Amino acid sequence: MANQPPAAESRNETEETVDPARTARRRTQLALGVMLALLIVLAGTATFAINRLYQTGENRYVKEAFPLRNNSRDLILQMLNEETAVRGYLITGDRASLQPYEQARPVAADDLASLKRLTLRRPEIAADVAELRRSVRDLETYFRGQIALVASGRAGQLRAQHNLPAGKARFDRFRVLAGSLLGRAEQIVRSAERGQRDTYRRTLVLVLATAAGAAAIGIALLLFLPRRMGLLYRRERDARRAAERGDRASRALAHVDDAVVLLDLDDTVRYWNPAAVTSLGVTELHALGRPVREVIPQLALIEQALVRGGQGAMVPLARDGADRWFGVSESRFAEGRVIVLRDVTAEQQLDRARTEFLATASHELRTPLTAVYGAVRTLRRSDRPDEPELTDRLLAMIEQESERLTAIVEQILVSAQLDRRALHLDRQTCDLRELCESVIASAELRAAPKVLTLDAPENVFVECDAARLRQVLVNLLDNALKYSPGGTRIQLRVRQTSDGVDVEVIDDGIGIPDDAQKRIFDKFYRADPDMLTGVGGSGLGLYISRELIEQMGGTISVRSRPGEGSTFDIHLPKRRPR
Repeated sequence: MANQPPAAESRNETEETVDPARTARRRTQLALGVMLALLIVLAGTATFAINRLYQTGENRYVKEAFPLRNNSRDLILQMLNEETAVRGYLITGDRASLQPYEQARPVAADDLASLKRLTLRRPEIAADVAELRRSVRDLETYFRGQIALVASGRAGQLRAQHNLPAGKARFDRFRVLAGSLLGRAEQIVRSAERGQRDTYRRTLVLVLATAAGAAAIGIALLLFLPRRMGLLYRRERDARRAAERGDRASRALAHVDDAVVLLDLDDTVRYWNPAAVTSLGVTELHALGRPVREVIPQLALIEQALVRGGQGAMVPLARDGADRWFGVSESRFAEGRVIVLRDVTAEQQLDRARTEFLATASHELRTPLTAVYGAVRTLRRSDRPDEPELTDRLLAMIEQESERLTAIVEQILVSAQLDRRALHLDRQTCDLRELCESVIASAELRAAPKVLTLDAPENVFVECDAARLRQVLVNLLDNALKYSPGGTRIQLRVRQTSDGVDVEVIDDGIGIPDDAQKRIFDKFYRADPDMLTGVGGSGLGLYISRELIEQMGGTISVRSRPGEGSTFDIHLPKRRPR
């Protein structure tokens, strides 16, 4: 080597420099090729395994959970049709009224047979199904007896009417048993959906997306690694200039309420505004510089929503153990893309509440309308016997159900006025004891066998709208009557305080669960949205009560324990000085 000319030495140095680089490149290409092959095998294996898992779960839940829920729901519907038809026949005496009863019987029998077959797969529901079958047989026996009594003549019809309370007790027991079975079915279905479908979809999307991303990266590196090495300097220079421009934009985006996430071409997070920290629960320090799929595990759901719904698509994302809904939009540009997430959970909850309200209101309106219609049809019959007592009862029923309809419509109108801030209060000095006495007197007509008591001192005056305060108290007493068993005591109590007056409605009823107490004053909220307890309501009464009391300058709250009763407390300020 010492005797070689300088040119030869230079050539040797160049070969020593080039050969290791060439060897490293070949080894890198070989490693990337092996990685790509492994990823393909991994994706295929994972897809096969997940599909097998999903098919096994589907066979289990489609054959067990969904039929259990559907048969339980349909059985409740068919028995309700039978009960309504028999009740109509009892009132009208028209044999045509029994057509729904005749149609519902075989369908109910099929539902019971299906439920019995399901017990072979689900032995834990066998006792519930057996108890439900006995309850249905008991109801069927009662219905046949009622039909036979009405068919025997006027005396039999009166006797059948006398048997109505016993029939109601049987039907209430059936409702409770069916509701319990339906609840178990819903639990199984929800567990199936969470445990099978979500696991399948998320795992499948994650595996395929990870494999596809890694494969894309491997292919890109395999094909473009040599050329990309030469572009590093220019890219760094462009990135520095872009950072200077982005700094100005980031200061503006820091004040935007929507979550803004900036990604580069490699889907690495380059910007994460404060709203993204609040909405997604990930700090900026943790997010910046990391692949977006590590920072937002639900990215696949977001991308699927964009593909299906385009800009503004809705997607649920888990946060703090609950799903929050976001409107998603995406903008792509040469250096990457921007994802914008707008929190629309409140709008989604309002839409769901409106849907539940429409279902509840339809049920609430249908019941009195059915009674009024049946009574009117009976009164209009030309062959109806001239019995003043029956006529008075039917007219009283029409009057009572019409008042119920009026109350429901009034709640809806008042709620609309409150939403528009168009409800004006007529403030005046009100004798609170006198107002409470009138409320008690009105409620006593429908309270028996429950006992209403008033504990209020003399000469207690407040500034309020007497009619609206009476509306609130009547609503609270009605709720106490609905949810309290017979023979219990309901108390209306008034106490003066240093800064105003407290009015309490105290009952010994079924109480309110802790989670429901937080939402009981929300608009359209019902603690029993499926109406399994048989207690009606529009979900507006307590919302209207809260809004009216707050407009009078007061507050309303509730204290309750399940099984131990509830206390609703209204606090009103002192009279304003004249």
